[in-house]
Amino acid sequence: MPDGEGAGLELVRELARAPDAPLFVLATAFKEHALEAFELGVVDYLTKPFTEERVGACLERLQARRVERGSQPAPQPMRIVARCGRGLVFLDPSEVWAFEAADRLTSVHTAHGTFDVDLSLSAIESSLGRSFARVHRNWLVNAAHIKRLDRDGSETTVFVGVALAAGEASGASSGLTVPVARERAQGVREMLLSNAMGVRRT
Repeated sequence: MPDGEGAGLELVRELARAPDAPLFVLATAFKEHALEAFELGVVDYLTKPFTEERVGACLERLQARRVERGSQPAPQPMRIVARCGRGLVFLDPSEVWAFEAADRLTSVHTAHGTFDVDLSLSAIESSLGRSFARVHRNWLVNAAHIKRLDRDGSETTVFVGVALAAGEASGASSGLTVPVARERAQGVREMLLSNAMGVRRT
């Protein structure tokens, strides 16, 4: 760290902005910056010369802060905002059946209906991670809601929703059939069978 008054505070200002910022303790000969340091969120501010007992107290503070951090609830998953006429609809990712890209628009399909979102499939895929599978260049589906995998010759589809029987799929809110690209069909099948039992993986 560079020498000079306030050098430690400059470092704290830079690093404290990061979402996973470390815990800070400043040890310095300058007492004047203690208030500013605590306002920036440092755990402790040691002024030289400090005793062994003072360092011990500092370590106890650090341990207490680490426990406090670990007990904080995990951040809630990002919600999806979609358009419904002039209004907005807020959806949890777990409610989504699939995203569809068509005619420069992206739609989100759910049991509540189909709505428009202002994001590309690539942006959605990178944000939501592995729980959503890219089965086609125009389709991103929630793997947890895939209920059927069907093959008809060279064509492969998945049924996404709540109904299992083909007859039930005609209901407005039961689900939808999504095409699977030929080059992705084998990978989709393996993904679905990787955490399932009951059928041989042939």
